[in-house]
Amino acid sequence: MNLSKAFTLLPAAILVSQSAAFVPAPVVSKNHVSTVAAAVNDDDVVVDTATRNARIIAPISAVLGSLSPLAGISPASAAAPASALESSLRKNFPGALSNSAIALRVASSLRNRGYTPTNTLFGSSLCSDEINDTAESLVGDFQNKLGVEGVFNLGGLGGLPFVGTSGMGAFTSHTPVDGKIFIVFGPHVGISNDGTVGKIERVGKDSISTSCGAGIGAYKAIMAQGDSKEAPEGKTLGTKDFQEEYIISQLSDRLDALKGQEPSNESITYVTNKMYDLVWEMLRSEINTFTAKPDFWDNVSEVTLLGGIVVNRGHGAMEGVSGGEDFYQPLMLKSLTKEGENDVYGEVFGDFPALARPHRAALYV
Repeated sequence: MNLSKAFTLLPAAILVSQSAAFVPAPVVSKNHVSTVAAAVNDDDVVVDTATRNARIIAPISAVLGSLSPLAGISPASAAAPASALESSLRKNFPGALSNSAIALRVASSLRNRGYTPTNTLFGSSLCSDEINDTAESLVGDFQNKLGVEGVFNLGGLGGLPFVGTSGMGAFTSHTPVDGKIFIVFGPHVGISNDGTVGKIERVGKDSISTSCGAGIGAYKAIMAQGDSKEAPEGKTLGTKDFQEEYIISQLSDRLDALKGQEPSNESITYVTNKMYDLVWEMLRSEINTFTAKPDFWDNVSEVTLLGGIVVNRGHGAMEGVSGGEDFYQPLMLKSLTKEGENDVYGEVFGDFPALARPHRAALYV
């Protein structure tokens, strides 16, 4: 059989493999709906993407392998290997999805809960780095899929909501009558084309640069201090660089595990997760200031918080850098109402690993 004939059979092979992939599925009963709901909300039984993909990819590979002797295809080349960037993404930020996939899932959930273009106030607390504000950025995707025109930028360096209670008060005061608030937040980090975490190819540059500069810069400053917890002589929290100085001060007690270690993908991933904690803690404090007021809920029916880590990829013209969508690792999805808090993470991302248990288990208040 020649190559063209072999690939003529490929669609049928794929259908056969997909059928085989789902043969072991249990028989659907009248309790199927409740069983699925329970699985979605149980951290220990959700099916992760690797398992789900294995159910599909493995049978396909087997079928392709059976065709390979006839078509002259080697089994090793039947499936293209993951790129260095993709491998690093899966290892260090499991469950991360493309921006458009994240926006599609979350926007669908929001629409089902009554979010519309005219009743939704959209805010973001992401780093002010320009790579988070491109045509394919997460915020842009949400604007398109929700149909909202504007976004209130709450975030400063590292994604921390440095607008403070004054800025948060201004933001919430813009809520439409009987409106809803949606906030996406988190730090960001780059992954270069060769899979290095904390590096990124930027437009117009002929060498890779740091991402996130604020988080990694703080990490380097803290490592340089050694065991000293005191600020360098002459350094006080002032107005010239107060955002970075604040990040350093807040991270200094959280990176002891990295003392004495050389920078690596693992260490930068660790720092990024600690940056997520900083963003969430500050945002939660600012939001609590207003949601705790009895009259806040007179004009607001719901607040939805989506927290996670933005993973940037190269957007430059350097050789071998294809560019494309960034990624987002969702760690939290909560709905707040006058009645209390509801964790909706499982409804939207229940088919992904239970990677967010520490953050999802933390109470809002």
